[in-house]
Amino acid sequence: PRRTSDPATTDGKRRQALPSVTVTHDLTTHYGSDGIVERILDALVTAGFDIDALEPDALAGADEFHIGGRTGSELVSDALAVSPGDHVLDVGCGIGGTARFLRRVTGATVTGVDLTSKFVDAANQLTDLVGLSDGVDFQTGSATDLPFDNASFDAVCMVHVGMNIADKYPMFAEMARVARPNSPVVVYDLMLTGSGDELVYPMPWSPTPEFSFPAVQSEYEAAATAAGLTPTDVQDHADLARRFFNEPPASPPPVTLFDLMGPEMPTMLGNAKAAVNAGQVGPILLAFRT
Repeated sequence: PRRTSDPATTDGKRRQALPSVTVTHDLTTHYGSDGIVERILDALVTAGFDIDALEPDALAGADEFHIGGRTGSELVSDALAVSPGDHVLDVGCGIGGTARFLRRVTGATVTGVDLTSKFVDAANQLTDLVGLSDGVDFQTGSATDLPFDNASFDAVCMVHVGMNIADKYPMFAEMARVARPNSPVVVYDLMLTGSGDELVYPMPWSPTPEFSFPAVQSEYEAAATAAGLTPTDVQDHADLARRFFNEPPASPPPVTLFDLMGPEMPTMLGNAKAAVNAGQVGPILLAFRT
């Protein structure tokens, strides 16, 4: 059987309902703009890249859609500690940057899943373009109802996804369900470190407060424990976030988040920067084992 229990229940008690169709539609609209691959390729051609001989690092400025960029990806990779022969699930994979990075640096096979079909299409196209399709694949699916059998993966990661999920328990229950026994589950999310009532929107993860659900670290930990996960590590990367926003590289990468998300991205990043600098939110990495 695919699952042994309803991911939205525990001890026979019904948890908060999964995201409604309206919420799902709004999020896919927010993230799923048209022409993602075309915008990225146009920027690369303008910068002088040969599209037929493209290296994965050329995409890093746009496809590592999380605070810290490459450094954030390295933190996740180090916490997973996977190797060739392992199969990793990247929940909320976006256009596939973290999945491609994990494949390159660890040799593990990686599957990515994302709610936004346009991200999944772009992830598959870009992965094929840089020659990594033999070890990385992507499909559409929800973090709270993963389309995989029980105990399918040797490790599971989720990067900057929980801010879009109101009830953290189903997402942890699903990650625990699809992971094999004694496997790492790593979450690197932007969490509340101050008052969330004062956040200004749009944010990179949501256009309005109605679809934004950042939470404090303890809420994540309680949900993970209820899902049967055992905590193994906590890393607060507030300093990394401040450097990321306040010390941009002298030479911008050839493609950036503006190519990914379009004209609203400067406003989104400006609001996120203000929230980080005010201590309202910060990136925290939580590691668990099944």
